[in-house]
Amino acid sequence: MDRDFVTGRWVTDPSLAFGAWIEDRLVGSSLGTSWGSLGVFGPISTHPDTWNRGIARLLIPPVLERLNALGARHLAFFTIAESTKHIALYQRFGFWPRFLTAIMTRPVDPNETVGESVRYSAIADADQVNWLNACRVLTTEVRDGLDLTTEICSAHTHGHGDSVFLTDGSRVEAVALCEYGPKSPAGAGSCLIRFAAAHPGSDTERPFDRLLTACETLAADQGLKQIVACVNASRPKAYRHLLALGFRAQRNGVTMHRPNEDAYNQTAAFVLDDLR
Repeated sequence: MDRDFVTGRWVTDPSLAFGAWIEDRLVGSSLGTSWGSLGVFGPISTHPDTWNRGIARLLIPPVLERLNALGARHLAFFTIAESTKHIALYQRFGFWPRFLTAIMTRPVDPNETVGESVRYSAIADADQVNWLNACRVLTTEVRDGLDLTTEICSAHTHGHGDSVFLTDGSRVEAVALCEYGPKSPAGAGSCLIRFAAAHPGSDTERPFDRLLTACETLAADQGLKQIVACVNASRPKAYRHLLALGFRAQRNGVTMHRPNEDAYNQTAAFVLDDLR
């Protein structure tokens, strides 16, 4: 009850929020998030009084159509792995379950230290566009057309998160978008890594490790108690590295994709995303 999956997405792009009404009563809603060529569907909800009346089927097409209009070529989301009902519903719209996704947590260690990193909130207004462009260069290598800059700006502007950058010379080597606070899906006392990626093709875990430490330092500075990271089993290096760092799975789900293929380049071994 302390998690808000709506406000941050609404203020980022209200054109991706849809409602179902019976007369003057709101009985359902569905939302989407545009990450450039990758569209994130959900969450979708219907009032318990209206379950099994087909309302969810009406709420799905408008979001998908809007994401397609915004340029999404791949759509994905997280759902309950053991629910055959949920999976069957989404398969009607061309989504297919692919890999297990673990929602993992670890207590924040306030004594962790991180090397050189930059937070978006600390960048001068005149320089922000340069950092966003550099971030876009990195994410485009993770997936052609992947763009989280609108989300990065929105989280900072509306106060539900911040982003951290690691650099290697003039290149952004890794980036993470973190959400926290009452307008975020993180929950009280938590820092959710909404998206994180190290430069594709990196042959070591060090940049990814440094990025996680930078996120933990951000969480400690915000007075938060735990850090939450969502990792897909299709990224075994990232998955195993989180386990080695003391992260433990709190819940497992499955990501569903349309089309039925990987959302990211195969060389992008160290990627985290929260597709809920």
